Amino acid sequence: MADIEERMPAGFWLSLAFVCIEILLIVCVVPNAFIDAAILKEQDWGEALMGKAASDQLIEDTGRLYSTIHLESGLNATVRDFFLGGKQTPGWEKLESQWGTFIAGRGDAVLKVCYHIYYRSLLLMMWLPYMLVILLPAILGGYMAWNIKRYTFAHSSPFLNTYSSRIISWVVMALGLSFIAPLPIPPMIVPLVVILLIPIAASLLIGNLPKRL
Repeated sequence: MADIEERMPAGFWLSLAFVCIEILLIVCVVPNAFIDAAILKEQDWGEALMGKAASDQLIEDTGRLYSTIHLESGLNATVRDFFLGGKQTPGWEKLESQWGTFIAGRGDAVLKVCYHIYYRSLLLMMWLPYMLVILLPAILGGYMAWNIKRYTFAHSSPFLNTYSSRIISWVVMALGLSFIAPLPIPPMIVPLVVILLIPIAASLLIGNLPKRL
Protein backbone atom coordinates (compact mmCIF):
# COMPACT_ATOMS: atom_id res chain seq x y z
CA MET A 1 0.00 0.00 0.00
CA ALA A 2 2.88 2.37 0.66
CA ASP A 3 4.06 1.80 -2.90
CA ILE A 4 0.66 2.87 -4.19
CA GLU A 5 0.70 6.00 -2.06
CA GLU A 6 4.07 6.93 -3.55
CA ARG A 7 3.03 6.30 -7.16
CA MET A 8 -0.54 7.61 -7.14
CA PRO A 9 0.46 11.31 -7.38
CA ALA A 10 2.55 10.58 -10.49
CA GLY A 11 -0.36 8.73 -12.10
CA PHE A 12 -2.73 11.51 -11.11
CA TRP A 13 -0.57 14.21 -12.64
CA LEU A 14 -0.05 12.13 -15.78
CA SER A 15 -3.80 11.68 -16.26
CA LEU A 16 -4.34 15.38 -15.55
CA ALA A 17 -1.76 16.22 -18.22
CA PHE A 18 -3.60 14.03 -20.74
CA VAL A 19 -6.89 15.73 -19.85
CA CYS A 20 -5.32 19.16 -20.35
CA ILE A 21 -3.88 18.07 -23.72
CA GLU A 22 -7.27 16.75 -24.82
CA ILE A 23 -9.00 19.97 -23.80
CA LEU A 24 -6.33 22.05 -25.55
CA LEU A 25 -6.77 20.05 -28.75
CA ILE A 26 -10.55 20.42 -28.57
CA VAL A 27 -10.38 24.16 -27.92
CA CYS A 28 -7.72 24.96 -30.52
CA VAL A 29 -7.43 22.24 -33.15
CA VAL A 30 -10.17 19.62 -33.58
CA PRO A 31 -12.64 20.62 -36.34
CA ASN A 32 -16.33 20.79 -35.47
CA ALA A 33 -17.17 18.48 -38.36
CA PHE A 34 -14.86 15.82 -36.90
CA ILE A 35 -16.66 15.99 -33.53
CA ASP A 36 -20.06 15.84 -35.27
CA ALA A 37 -18.97 12.75 -37.20
CA ALA A 38 -17.75 11.10 -33.99
CA ILE A 39 -21.06 11.75 -32.21
CA LEU A 40 -23.16 10.47 -35.13
CA LYS A 41 -20.95 7.39 -35.55
CA GLU A 42 -21.22 6.53 -31.87
CA GLN A 43 -25.00 7.01 -31.95
CA ASP A 44 -25.22 4.69 -34.97
CA TRP A 45 -23.26 2.06 -33.04
CA GLY A 46 -25.57 2.57 -30.06
CA GLU A 47 -28.65 2.06 -32.24
CA ALA A 48 -27.17 -1.14 -33.67
CA LEU A 49 -26.47 -2.40 -30.14
CA MET A 50 -29.59 -1.31 -28.25
CA GLY A 51 -32.21 -1.00 -30.98
CA LYS A 52 -33.82 2.13 -32.36
CA ALA A 53 -36.29 2.71 -29.53
CA ALA A 54 -33.68 2.59 -26.74
CA SER A 55 -31.22 4.62 -28.81
CA ASP A 56 -33.80 7.32 -29.56
CA GLN A 57 -34.71 7.49 -25.88
CA LEU A 58 -31.05 7.89 -24.93
CA ILE A 59 -30.59 10.68 -27.48
CA GLU A 60 -33.74 12.38 -26.21
CA ASP A 61 -32.55 12.16 -22.59
CA THR A 62 -29.17 13.55 -23.62
CA GLY A 63 -30.78 16.47 -25.41
CA ARG A 64 -32.99 17.17 -22.39
CA LEU A 65 -29.99 17.09 -20.03
CA TYR A 66 -27.97 19.36 -22.31
CA SER A 67 -30.87 21.79 -22.59
CA THR A 68 -31.34 21.91 -18.81
CA ILE A 69 -27.66 22.54 -18.06
CA HIS A 70 -26.72 24.84 -20.94
CA LEU A 71 -29.83 26.52 -22.33
CA GLU A 72 -32.46 26.82 -19.63
CA SER A 73 -29.87 27.87 -17.06
CA GLY A 74 -28.52 30.60 -19.36
CA LEU A 75 -24.99 29.18 -19.16
CA ASN A 76 -24.37 29.33 -22.91
CA ALA A 77 -25.64 32.91 -23.19
CA THR A 78 -23.55 34.03 -20.21
CA VAL A 79 -20.34 32.54 -21.58
CA ARG A 80 -21.04 33.91 -25.07
CA ASP A 81 -21.62 37.41 -23.70
CA PHE A 82 -18.42 37.18 -21.66
CA PHE A 83 -16.24 36.34 -24.65
CA LEU A 84 -18.11 38.06 -27.51
CA GLY A 85 -20.28 40.71 -25.89
CA GLY A 86 -17.72 43.54 -25.65
CA LYS A 87 -17.73 46.65 -27.80
CA GLN A 88 -15.44 46.75 -30.82
CA THR A 89 -12.36 48.95 -30.70
CA PRO A 90 -12.17 51.51 -33.52
CA GLY A 91 -9.59 50.44 -36.09
CA TRP A 92 -9.57 46.82 -34.91
CA GLU A 93 -12.97 45.78 -36.26
CA LYS A 94 -11.66 43.28 -38.83
CA LEU A 95 -9.25 41.58 -36.43
CA GLU A 96 -11.86 41.45 -33.69
CA SER A 97 -14.38 40.00 -36.15
CA GLN A 98 -11.94 37.24 -37.11
CA TRP A 99 -11.15 36.57 -33.46
CA GLY A 100 -14.86 36.46 -32.64
CA THR A 101 -15.47 33.95 -35.44
CA PHE A 102 -12.66 31.74 -34.12
CA ILE A 103 -13.89 31.94 -30.51
CA ALA A 104 -17.47 31.16 -31.58
CA GLY A 105 -16.31 28.11 -33.55
CA ARG A 106 -14.18 26.82 -30.69
CA GLY A 107 -17.02 27.43 -28.26
CA ASP A 108 -19.30 25.31 -30.45
CA ALA A 109 -16.66 22.55 -30.38
CA VAL A 110 -16.57 22.60 -26.57
CA LEU A 111 -20.37 22.44 -26.42
CA LYS A 112 -20.42 19.48 -28.78
CA VAL A 113 -17.93 17.67 -26.55
CA CYS A 114 -20.10 18.48 -23.51
CA TYR A 115 -23.07 16.91 -25.31
CA HIS A 116 -20.91 13.88 -26.10
CA ILE A 117 -19.92 13.59 -22.42
CA TYR A 118 -23.59 13.64 -21.36
CA TYR A 119 -24.42 10.98 -23.95
CA ARG A 120 -21.63 8.70 -22.73
CA SER A 121 -22.51 9.28 -19.07
CA LEU A 122 -26.16 8.32 -19.61
CA LEU A 123 -25.10 5.31 -21.67
CA LEU A 124 -22.85 4.14 -18.83
CA MET A 125 -25.68 4.69 -16.34
CA MET A 126 -27.81 2.28 -18.37
CA TRP A 127 -25.27 -0.44 -17.56
CA LEU A 128 -25.10 0.44 -13.85
CA PRO A 129 -27.54 -2.28 -12.65
CA TYR A 130 -25.51 -4.97 -14.44
CA MET A 131 -22.31 -3.57 -12.95
CA LEU A 132 -23.75 -3.68 -9.44
CA VAL A 133 -24.96 -7.28 -9.91
CA ILE A 134 -21.34 -8.30 -10.54
CA LEU A 135 -19.54 -5.79 -8.30
CA LEU A 136 -21.44 -6.40 -5.04
CA PRO A 137 -20.82 -10.20 -4.96
CA ALA A 138 -17.17 -9.56 -5.87
CA ILE A 139 -16.79 -7.16 -2.93
CA LEU A 140 -18.54 -9.62 -0.61
CA GLY A 141 -16.35 -12.48 -1.87
CA GLY A 142 -13.21 -10.41 -1.30
CA TYR A 143 -14.36 -9.51 2.20
CA MET A 144 -15.05 -13.16 3.05
CA ALA A 145 -11.66 -14.21 1.65
CA TRP A 146 -9.96 -11.55 3.78
CA ASN A 147 -11.79 -12.74 6.91
CA ILE A 148 -10.77 -16.33 6.22
CA LYS A 149 -7.13 -15.29 5.92
CA ARG A 150 -7.35 -13.35 9.19
CA TYR A 151 -8.17 -16.50 11.16
CA THR A 152 -5.99 -19.00 9.28
CA PHE A 153 -2.40 -19.24 8.13
CA ALA A 154 -3.35 -18.17 4.60
CA HIS A 155 -1.14 -15.46 3.18
CA SER A 156 -2.36 -12.06 1.98
CA SER A 157 -0.47 -11.11 -1.18
CA PRO A 158 0.94 -7.55 -1.19
CA PHE A 159 1.56 -8.03 -4.93
CA LEU A 160 -2.13 -8.67 -5.70
CA ASN A 161 -3.19 -5.92 -3.33
CA THR A 162 -0.86 -3.40 -4.98
CA TYR A 163 -1.63 -4.23 -8.59
CA SER A 164 -5.37 -4.54 -8.09
CA SER A 165 -5.27 -1.00 -6.68
CA ARG A 166 -3.38 0.12 -9.75
CA ILE A 167 -5.89 -1.54 -12.06
CA ILE A 168 -8.77 0.32 -10.40
CA SER A 169 -6.84 3.60 -10.64
CA TRP A 170 -6.02 3.03 -14.32
CA VAL A 171 -9.62 2.15 -15.16
CA VAL A 172 -10.91 5.29 -13.43
CA MET A 173 -8.33 7.44 -15.22
CA ALA A 174 -9.05 5.84 -18.59
CA LEU A 175 -12.78 6.31 -17.99
CA GLY A 176 -12.30 10.02 -17.41
CA LEU A 177 -10.10 10.38 -20.48
CA SER A 178 -12.51 8.43 -22.69
CA PHE A 179 -15.45 10.65 -21.69
CA ILE A 180 -13.89 13.78 -23.20
CA ALA A 181 -12.13 12.11 -26.15
CA PRO A 182 -13.56 13.56 -29.41
CA LEU A 183 -13.37 10.14 -31.02
CA PRO A 184 -16.07 7.53 -31.65
CA ILE A 185 -15.82 4.79 -29.02
CA PRO A 186 -17.88 1.60 -29.47
CA PRO A 187 -20.57 1.67 -26.78
CA MET A 188 -19.66 -1.79 -25.46
CA ILE A 189 -15.99 -1.01 -24.79
CA VAL A 190 -16.28 1.12 -21.64
CA PRO A 191 -19.01 -0.96 -19.91
CA LEU A 192 -17.17 -4.22 -20.65
CA VAL A 193 -13.90 -2.86 -19.26
CA VAL A 194 -15.64 -1.63 -16.12
CA ILE A 195 -17.72 -4.79 -15.65
CA LEU A 196 -14.78 -7.17 -16.19
CA LEU A 197 -11.89 -5.39 -14.50
CA ILE A 198 -13.38 -3.45 -11.57
CA PRO A 199 -15.09 -6.42 -9.81
CA ILE A 200 -12.03 -8.67 -10.20
CA ALA A 201 -9.67 -5.96 -9.01
CA ALA A 202 -11.96 -5.01 -6.10
CA SER A 203 -12.22 -8.64 -4.98
CA LEU A 204 -8.44 -9.09 -5.10
CA LEU A 205 -7.84 -5.77 -3.37
CA ILE A 206 -10.16 -6.51 -0.44
CA GLY A 207 -9.21 -10.19 -0.24
CA ASN A 208 -5.52 -9.35 0.07
CA LEU A 209 -5.69 -6.52 2.56
CA PRO A 210 -3.29 -6.84 5.50
CA LYS A 211 -4.67 -9.11 8.20
CA ARG A 212 -4.44 -6.22 10.65
CA LEU A 213 -5.65 -2.86 9.33
